[in-house]
Amino acid sequence: MTENKDEERTLREKGQRYIDRGELAKALVEFKRLAEVNPEDLQVQVHIGDLLRKVGREAESLIRYKYVLAEYVKKGLFLQAIALGKLILKLDPEDEETIQVLKDLSSRKEDLLSQKEVKETSVPLLFADLSEEEFHQVLARIKSVQVDKESLICKEGEKGDSIFVVSQGKVGIYKYTIKEKKEVLLNVLKEGDFFGEFSFFSRQRRSASVKALTDVSLLEITREDFDEIQKVYPTIAEVLLTLYKKRVVDTILALSPPFNALSPQDRKRLSERFSSRLVDPDTVMIREGSLPSFLYLIKSGRAEVFVEKEGKKIIVGHLAAGDIFGEISLLLGRNHTASVRTVTRTELLMASKEDVEKILGSYSQIREILKKHSRERLEEVKDRVLLSREEGKKWV
Repeated sequence: MTENKDEERTLREKGQRYIDRGELAKALVEFKRLAEVNPEDLQVQVHIGDLLRKVGREAESLIRYKYVLAEYVKKGLFLQAIALGKLILKLDPEDEETIQVLKDLSSRKEDLLSQKEVKETSVPLLFADLSEEEFHQVLARIKSVQVDKESLICKEGEKGDSIFVVSQGKVGIYKYTIKEKKEVLLNVLKEGDFFGEFSFFSRQRRSASVKALTDVSLLEITREDFDEIQKVYPTIAEVLLTLYKKRVVDTILALSPPFNALSPQDRKRLSERFSSRLVDPDTVMIREGSLPSFLYLIKSGRAEVFVEKEGKKIIVGHLAAGDIFGEISLLLGRNHTASVRTVTRTELLMASKEDVEKILGSYSQIREILKKHSRERLEEVKDRVLLSREEGKKWV
């Protein structure tokens, strides 16, 4: 057994070196040898199909892909079957056998989603509430995308017009931080995870970059296809928007220094307490000196933070999508030290003081973090006020 494992590792590494050098024919020989050593490894079989396709032997690649597709279906590997089936149809749109396989997957949706391997991924969140016909429509529009290791899939700051599901491999989520002046790895996503929904639904630019950590197989649905589907099946949009709201809250909390101390389970409990509210421009959400009642997250839109000194309004900060406000006064039991006013039409996600305190009561470290943030913000407000006074004197 150990000898086989050593041989597998040697052949895999040798094949990968040939790929890195662009010697695909030689890589194909090594991966075929690897398949002989471990014929049960379906990913190796897919890899051979990929190499056959890249060296121009498409007919042979289709035979290999269709063998693996049948095995995926037999083993109940739901996402992998969809992705490979879509790839086969991209190469041969008239393949009746594969068309029938995908139709059968639609009719078996409930059974497939109930399997343990699938239930432990994000897939049920995406598809569970869709009817068989709605799911079939999504399946008909969804695309299969193959990405090589270390390739950039999404770039921070670009327009985001697609949602992706990882059907095989791993991707890394990276964000550029001004403080560290480099990209920082935020998360690693694997089979069954999805990404891209924030910019897709908010119609904002990508908030992070995504890179392939291995060779990756993805399922992609574009906004154009999504818009066509929801014309006929509007409930699809409702299902995905509900999911989006849950995910956007969880992600904002995960990235916010006070709340990233929460366990994933408690973060989920807290995110479920938020309700949505659409607010017109020039609405004061927090008044300086008032008692705190809610924790706020900005889903879309902009707001400004200001104080009033000697009858003069002084802007001390700006807030945008993804920012949290009201948390320091709420959790430290203090009156608000500044006011917050919406600048544009803004969608807010709100959780009551009581709901937040129930979940955060046992996290003493969060209060310590907030005390530090509170001191920093108060100093920042004082600096802005002093600067405003100095500028005022220059004009007198």
